[in-house]
Amino acid sequence: MKFEQLLNHFDMGICVEQLQKESLLDIALLFVCIDEKIETEEMEIVRDWANTLHWNSAIALQDYMDDALGKCLIAIKQDETECFIQHRLSHIVDKPMRELAVSIAHRISEANGEVCDSEKRALAMLESEI
Repeated sequence: MKFEQLLNHFDMGICVEQLQKESLLDIALLFVCIDEKIETEEMEIVRDWANTLHWNSAIALQDYMDDALGKCLIAIKQDETECFIQHRLSHIVDKPMRELAVSIAHRISEANGEVCDSEKRALAMLESEI
């Protein structure tokens, strides 16, 4: 029985860690398209960073990113950006990963040399949740 509990806790740890990575990636992708333009420089930042993750999912990283990008665009079009960020942050339990979310969001927002109003609002909202 104790061995089964140990395995469950181990599996749970892997699941929580993967969920945090997915949520972090979702936030990063949201900042790529928050100005309703997907710019090459911004996507390169996300791709380069995402490729450093130890991705532990049955879904391939690129497939996940493609699907998540679509969800981000829907959230933006439906004016649900704040809810999207809050929901993803609820899955990021580690403070360093929350801080990483802010850092990546800033890098993406500043990649093209200008931070638009929608990026500023989303950054302020993200920072207020950390």
